[in-house]
Amino acid sequence: ALVVTLGYAFIFLPNVEAVTATVFISGFLLGKKRGSIVGLLGEFIYASLNPYGASMPPLLAAQVASMGLTGLLGGSVGSRYKEKITLSAVLLLRFALWGILLTLIYDVATCAGFFAFAGFSARQMLASLAVGLPFYAVHLGSNAIIFASVVPVLLKKALDRKLLREREYR
Repeated sequence: ALVVTLGYAFIFLPNVEAVTATVFISGFLLGKKRGSIVGLLGEFIYASLNPYGASMPPLLAAQVASMGLTGLLGGSVGSRYKEKITLSAVLLLRFALWGILLTLIYDVATCAGFFAFAGFSARQMLASLAVGLPFYAVHLGSNAIIFASVVPVLLKKALDRKLLREREYR
């Protein structure tokens, strides 16, 4: 539900979104399998019920697969930080790079899905990509910032609370 809600919350800002970060956090905290499920279902619901219109099947498949992968990779990263997160410049840079990588995968996959649906020639694809560069830059940059500033802080708080609860029940 949070994936869909945050998708709608930022819909008025082109290419600024919190869906990728939310799915990554879900994978980090819930594990690879559950994170993938959150990504697959959350993106399917959001993309199917988008106020701007539902995605065409090839684009929908790319969106859903990309978010499933985001949850899976969030789970993989989370398995390395089971106990605690120490906020450091190196960690923030790593998370920014995860945000850039996952956003790049999403953007490439969704462009491929759109181009497959539209039947673009190679020349038309290149022209479309060139026109879209500012939008891709905003998407990559905003997710790098979100992943470097918001994601580690939320994960640190979640892990600290988990450890505190575990100590209380001992």
